[in-house]
Amino acid sequence: MLAYIFRLIRDFEKEHEVNPNLLYLNKFHYKHLEQAFSEAYSLQNIIDTLQVEIIVDQCIIHPRVSWSHSAQHRIAS
Repeated sequence: MLAYIFRLIRDFEKEHEVNPNLLYLNKFHYKHLEQAFSEAYSLQNIIDTLQVEIIVDQCIIHPRVSWSHSAQHRIAS
């Protein structure tokens, strides 16, 4: 899961020339993402490592990334 997310981030950067700052997952994807990190990692550690806000929504079929001005502002704070 982690390799897939890093690939999504890389591909988004190449296509849009900006780093994504939002990651959309469903609960199943999120659990797999948590398992990719050690138990010592908190949600904030995962967010800091990936440099994206994580949005969990059951309507998400496939993980995806995007960029939002408002998210960029919150991340920079």
